[in-house]
Amino acid sequence: NYCVNDCEYCGFHSRNLSPRKRLTTSEITSEVKALIDMGHKRLLLECGEDPLLNTMDYVIEAIETIYAAKSGKGEIRRVNVNIAPPSLPGFRRLKEAGIGTYQLFQETYHFDTYKKNHPNGPKSDYISRLYAMDNAQKAGIDDVGIGVLFGLYDYKFEVMALMRHVQHLEETFNAGPHTISVPRIKPAPDSPLSQNVPYPVLDEDFKKLAAVLRLAVPYTGIILSTRESIELRDELIEVGVSQVSAGSKTVPGSYYKNRKTANTGQFELDDNRTQLEVVTSI
Repeated sequence: NYCVNDCEYCGFHSRNLSPRKRLTTSEITSEVKALIDMGHKRLLLECGEDPLLNTMDYVIEAIETIYAAKSGKGEIRRVNVNIAPPSLPGFRRLKEAGIGTYQLFQETYHFDTYKKNHPNGPKSDYISRLYAMDNAQKAGIDDVGIGVLFGLYDYKFEVMALMRHVQHLEETFNAGPHTISVPRIKPAPDSPLSQNVPYPVLDEDFKKLAAVLRLAVPYTGIILSTRESIELRDELIEVGVSQVSAGSKTVPGSYYKNRKTANTGQFELDDNRTQLEVVTSI
């Protein structure tokens, strides 16, 4: 969770003075074995953006470590990656490392809102982020995931912008997004914006936008995180969501033996069920 960006809604933002954590390869192995023992076959690798600590060499080493980890007969078969957009050679290295989906959210497609909520750091470059998926495709990664952080701006505008992004990828590369994620802003450490959401999305509207996305992009996986409540997650599966996370933690290094840590979480979670409980509910 080292990060040089200053995103107004995120617990990793650079102004947050809470302790930071960067997992070693042995810690990554311990985390992965814990996830395998929970029953997981795929995971999402996420890093804050720090050009000195979270380098591409570190990311590639982490991916190799994850794939090498075994616990009993279990293993991780698919590593999806959510990191800051690298250079074209960096994207090629991710492809060679055998990643599943490269995932990156625009957060908001509304330019003025984007600039307001990303005042400092590399992520403040709206255009660079907007065309990251083009670079991923050019590097041979045709499995990409896009998304919006709902609550930053009018959800109707954001859904239409998502559709335009989908259309652009289909027209340009003949490959739309493998996934679309629909997170809503949740409270985060030392983040005033997350306590006072500019454009709150009501539950009914949230269900409506999930249904619209399902109808508009029938082939995509619609991902819902553990940010949302148990009841709402169950309802959203009925209207279009097709992938849900389970047993998630947003603090680095906290899967292994439910390790307690003083490090900063990215945001608060609302569904704390185990993976087995989520699967049984579905």
